[in-house]
Amino acid sequence: MNRHAAQLIALGAALGLQACYDQPVPTEARARGKLAASVTPADAAGRHLVVFTAERVPADFGERAARLGGSLETSLDNIGVAAVTGLSETGAAELAAGTDIRAVEPDPITRGHDDNEATDDPTEQATSEAAVPADATASPTTARFYARQWNMRAVFANQAWAAGFLGSRDVKVAILDSGIDYLLPDLAGLVDLEHSTSFVPEDVTRHFPGRLPFSDLHGHGTFVTSIVASNANVLAGINRYVTLLAVKINDSTRASSASRFLSGIMYAADQGADVINISDGREFDKSKHPGVVAAFERAVNYAFRKGALLVTVPFNDGADLDHNGDLVRLPCEAANAICVAGTGPTGAAGVNGPWQNVDAPAWYTAFGRSAVSVAAPAGAGPPPIVNVWLPCTTTPSQTAGRPDCLAGLAITHSRGTSFAAPHVAGLAALLVAQLGHGNPALIRARILQSADDLGEPGTDPYYGKGRINVARALGIIR
Repeated sequence: MNRHAAQLIALGAALGLQACYDQPVPTEARARGKLAASVTPADAAGRHLVVFTAERVPADFGERAARLGGSLETSLDNIGVAAVTGLSETGAAELAAGTDIRAVEPDPITRGHDDNEATDDPTEQATSEAAVPADATASPTTARFYARQWNMRAVFANQAWAAGFLGSRDVKVAILDSGIDYLLPDLAGLVDLEHSTSFVPEDVTRHFPGRLPFSDLHGHGTFVTSIVASNANVLAGINRYVTLLAVKINDSTRASSASRFLSGIMYAADQGADVINISDGREFDKSKHPGVVAAFERAVNYAFRKGALLVTVPFNDGADLDHNGDLVRLPCEAANAICVAGTGPTGAAGVNGPWQNVDAPAWYTAFGRSAVSVAAPAGAGPPPIVNVWLPCTTTPSQTAGRPDCLAGLAITHSRGTSFAAPHVAGLAALLVAQLGHGNPALIRARILQSADDLGEPGTDPYYGKGRINVARALGIIR
């Protein structure tokens, strides 16, 4: 990494670290902070994750939990994990004493890491134009705001499109997030409405009558999805053709629990997902939460065995994950996951470029050779900030919606490692279409081996194996 990039990271980390930490939010379980943080007595009395010694859930476990005052909420029999609500501390301790149980640990509802909000620079705002049908035969480069998408050029996606690599509806990508706006013109027809689902007890129809439960009331899931795939009406996605599976694990404030993450991973794998994108995660102390750590490893490994490659993020707090003590970020640091750090330009002459040093490490990205697999565009700076452009949803929340989207604009912009991961998930989908289903190890190896080696030679703490190169991964260039 050059000296200028190092200075940018140090400056950004000093100025922006505090703003990137998780913030307390009111949720169903009144949880605070990350799962690594201490939980309130109410949390401990309400939700627990039970991890069994064997990777199966005993047939009588629901009755055992009920005798102790609990209620079985989730049973993940293929990995030996269950979620129980209503247990007291005494009940949890008694349950944990069972010879077939490895751990019983709190499973509070907490909010994930935040991506940075868009700036309010009026020169960067999009006009609210009426949507027009996209030409199914046109190149993604014909998208209305493609000129602003430095990120697609940075990974050479445009070269892949020119060579005819537009994806396949036979490939299934699961998005584990806040849902998907399946009526958005850029996503209409791409989402599998029959098999998409929600693990969140959130009444979507209260706000948007007639919408399905996995509708996105936050926007984050839709933003992420649009990078994986798009009809290229407003913005281009890595794939033009793919089948998307919405798996809603986060509510309208992006709050979730470990059991919902695990349930989502298992569901996506069982539905035949080829790729699973999770632009989120939680941090745990390995000594205090060995059961939860084991459960995440089991879930990621299960998905891998079923043929799904899981792509995820290291967070936006600039942390050094090589020197993070006993803390672990999951699913980022799970053995078979791909964890994606963020890159972005250091500046731009205008909203349509040209852009300077598009491969600079984003100052906020967490880093570490032990965690980061590869890097991809996420948005950076310092001022002028160059963000990733994203489509506004048709289901904006008054509490979570961005001002420009609430004002009826077509697109918004933001930055964060959340947007790095779907570039890699999109590439993985293209590779599945090329190389076939059921071999995530091959897809993972191709992504890592074809990346452009940036920073220090070999594995770099900020780039991993390098910034992904879509054209090289597909064999278009060498």
